[in-house]
Amino acid sequence: MTTLSDVAKQAHVSKMTVSRVVNHPEKVTEEVRLMVLAVMKELNYTPNYAAKALVTKRTQIIKFLFLEEIDTTEPYYMYLLLGLNQTLAKQRYSLQIVHPDSISVGNCDGFIVTGFREQYLELIQSIKEPLVFFGENQHSFDYVDINNHKGIALTTEQLLQDGYSRILYFGTDIDEPFERSREQGYVDTMK
Repeated sequence: MTTLSDVAKQAHVSKMTVSRVVNHPEKVTEEVRLMVLAVMKELNYTPNYAAKALVTKRTQIIKFLFLEEIDTTEPYYMYLLLGLNQTLAKQRYSLQIVHPDSISVGNCDGFIVTGFREQYLELIQSIKEPLVFFGENQHSFDYVDINNHKGIALTTEQLLQDGYSRILYFGTDIDEPFERSREQGYVDTMK
């Protein structure tokens, strides 16, 4: 197996330069980067990401924590998981799907959490790794979601501009942050 030292020797550069090409390509000139990449290709060199993970004390694993029942026939979740997996793979991370009862099995570098409900607050607060929610929440946890308030507000504004005066809002009857934001978008616009 070709090593980083082999690449450095063949390219007539230091091991540090080869490491920078692999890990921080912005720190080397384009000329040096292209030359080292050519030697890596010629020697069929593949960086040892497991060794890198040991050195950086990273697992290269992100856990996806489901806190809600999912409908396995619903394509939404499959697209979500495929998108997450493809994005993480580009950064050399693996996606691990976990359940609340198994979050402590094995180490990870962080969590993506979906389906948060108040009953899980203590569990979430016990997580030491970085986490981001997939969906709005009211506890100031970092999250990714659409702007529910703005989406409904824009829709309501468009209906008003189109001349409608009796506009009814139909939401869900669950008390969740995304639903409250949507309803508030409608109420604010109608006022």
